[in-house]
Amino acid sequence: MNEAFMIKSTFFFMIFWSIGILMLWFRSRIEVVWKMIATVILAFYFWFFWNEISSGYESFDADWYGFIINFLRELAALVFVNLFFIWPLALIIMFYKSDTVGSEKLLKFLCVLTLVLWVIFIAYFFFSKGIDEFLFQNLKKMMPDAK
Repeated sequence: MNEAFMIKSTFFFMIFWSIGILMLWFRSRIEVVWKMIATVILAFYFWFFWNEISSGYESFDADWYGFIINFLRELAALVFVNLFFIWPLALIIMFYKSDTVGSEKLLKFLCVLTLVLWVIFIAYFFFSKGIDEFLFQNLKKMMPDAK
């Protein structure tokens, strides 16, 4: 993970955030005031990170396939690293959560997520050359309009 990833990935994160805000507006039982505040917060981040968003869009426009593959690789590494912070926080939330079913589902989700990430990283450690060749050459040939 490097600074270039964070700058370029801002474009994708803002797309996901915008889709989330759009879905929030269709959700009932949430007051309009909070929907408006969430939208204003998104607009502020668009304004604040405009240079990074436009730089990410230019990178995406130049080579969308490589951009997406690199984004997914770096995102997996980012989630894996952030599990060091997520696990203790989730365990505290599970302890104080009044709903036993919710605590159990959160625990199951984190266990499965961690195990899946371990398998992915162990497989990539041993087969990185073959995986990179598949992602950046073979799969790229199968994709229409991939540069």
